[in-house]
Amino acid sequence: MKGLLIRKAFYDGWDSVLFLLLGNILLFVVAFGGFALAHLTAPTFGIFLTILAIAILLLGVVLLSVSDELARVSAFQPFSLKRFFLSMKKYLLLGPLYILIFIFFLVLFPLAVYWYFSLGGLLGTVLGLIMFWISLIFYLAFQWFLPVKSQLEGNFVKALKKCFIIFFDNPGFSLFMLLYSLVILVLSMIPFLLLPGISGILLAQNEAFRLLMRKYDWMEEHPELDFATARKNVPWDEVLSEEYDAVDSRSLKGLIFPWRD
Repeated sequence: MKGLLIRKAFYDGWDSVLFLLLGNILLFVVAFGGFALAHLTAPTFGIFLTILAIAILLLGVVLLSVSDELARVSAFQPFSLKRFFLSMKKYLLLGPLYILIFIFFLVLFPLAVYWYFSLGGLLGTVLGLIMFWISLIFYLAFQWFLPVKSQLEGNFVKALKKCFIIFFDNPGFSLFMLLYSLVILVLSMIPFLLLPGISGILLAQNEAFRLLMRKYDWMEEHPELDFATARKNVPWDEVLSEEYDAVDSRSLKGLIFPWRD
């Protein structure tokens, strides 16, 4: 499945390269543009905090909206710029909540791990290791939040619960996705995060989550099997046959020279 994921994400990213570029540019403008503007107003502390807060909160709205559109791309649907900008309205509350939680734990966990280890001794080491594993579990689970919210119905709390359910049921694949996302991020440094960038990571996450959902659809179709037996005996080739057919019909030559296919 990992090979299928990488190939499908590449082909879908190629087909939607303009939207990936637009999404990354918009994220770049909001993040760095907002921070730059806030820096210019640093002498006026109130204005500085207001601009910085707006930029951070708006970043969450854009991330959720980009993820929504890329979820449709992963389902073989064309992206729509009009729909993308309209969808930003529904995330005016959820987007800021998402980004605040993400930033909070992104800063809190490393500081907590460092502080416990700095205590020294057996107790400090044990507490540091415990906090490290809690941090890792959170990051592995929370990476599923955007695709879960984009592809499934439910409020923030339900989406968060489903993130941890997905992680604990698929820990190995969750670790693979975190590493895969980091690889995409590193490679994106070369073209200054323009491609594939954050949008490319969101596309890969939505592709991965959509493939995982095929497993649960299959399990629901076979209620005669208990959960433990079903999850260990998923016929992936059969379950993902449509995706394999769609991807196998593509070729690198067809991407570069489509008129020759």
